[in-house]
Amino acid sequence: MTMATTAMTKEQQILALLAKNPFLQQNEIAEQLGITRSSVANYIMNLSNKGKIRGKGYILAPHKRIVTIGGTNMDIAGTALTELRLQDSNLGKIKCSAGGVARNIAQNIAMLGQESHLISVVGDDPYGATLLETTRLAGVKIEQCYKLANQTTSTYLSLHNHSGEMVVAINDMDILQCLTPELLASRLDFIQHSDVLVLDCNLSETTLAWLFTHCGHLPIFVDPVSTFKAMKIKPYLHKIHTLKPNRMEAEILSGITIEQPEDLVKVANWFHSQGLQRLVMSLGADGVFYSEKGGFADTMAAFKTEIVNVTGAGDAMMAGLACCYLENRSFSASVRYAQACSAMALASVFTNNPNLSDDSVKQLLEN
Repeated sequence: MTMATTAMTKEQQILALLAKNPFLQQNEIAEQLGITRSSVANYIMNLSNKGKIRGKGYILAPHKRIVTIGGTNMDIAGTALTELRLQDSNLGKIKCSAGGVARNIAQNIAMLGQESHLISVVGDDPYGATLLETTRLAGVKIEQCYKLANQTTSTYLSLHNHSGEMVVAINDMDILQCLTPELLASRLDFIQHSDVLVLDCNLSETTLAWLFTHCGHLPIFVDPVSTFKAMKIKPYLHKIHTLKPNRMEAEILSGITIEQPEDLVKVANWFHSQGLQRLVMSLGADGVFYSEKGGFADTMAAFKTEIVNVTGAGDAMMAGLACCYLENRSFSASVRYAQACSAMALASVFTNNPNLSDDSVKQLLEN
């Protein structure tokens, strides 16, 4: 367990104790957690700086929660050690890890210190049990997830070249078709009382339409996932607060080809004319173009970082954007913070960087 992860766990444990008894003394907390009183004092100071604790008697700040709905996968990734040779056997490394766009976003949100809830489906099989336990241990609340009998947990198989770039992928995500409005109806009240709702386009068009209809009063953040899946949300752009497409997804949705910088503004204007509030478009090595309806548009350069693994960078960025919105940060500051989250994902061999935390992101921004 890393130092950042340990700190996050202790802070969560302290918040849980104070929720039961706001008048606990620091020495009592230290005794219950098996740490020193000075350590408790440091954790209390950090929680106060983050706005989690305020006032006398350790009054906890009102709970705000982010609910993420979408895909949960077992990711199996193969990476070639040398230049990839197609139609041949390649030396490389193969690893299995918890994945899925929505699940990854939810985990990153939890690691950044916000209350994160995931609503997804897994099968009643070993992969499903592993995914739920891994996600829970990462700090995500999984009580709203569904475990379905006689279903196979979603699996995502990807092949990467020696530079870490994905060459091709195959996904077996049929189980997500079971995440229907009829199934979600039992969670509707819970969803409607969230502070931010994050959706991925792995959800069916019918389910997305149902969520936009019943949760349109919420700030809804959407990850298009792919050019093909992005088209599901075209009729509902006016219901979306923040959309995070890449260049190709933005082109396919708007019908505008991006060939020069002026085209970025054209694309943004088209999205805003459809009712979209905020656009955050990933431009890869060229950074991020971001635009707000009735506001400003600008390009922000990418962080200089060694790219170890591109999988999960967009999920970390979305998590950063959602967390910053919850904390009422400015749009430009939110984008820069989200870029730092993405840079940390790029620099890790894991899809979700285990060192990600609000403190580690702020330290990267300061550096």
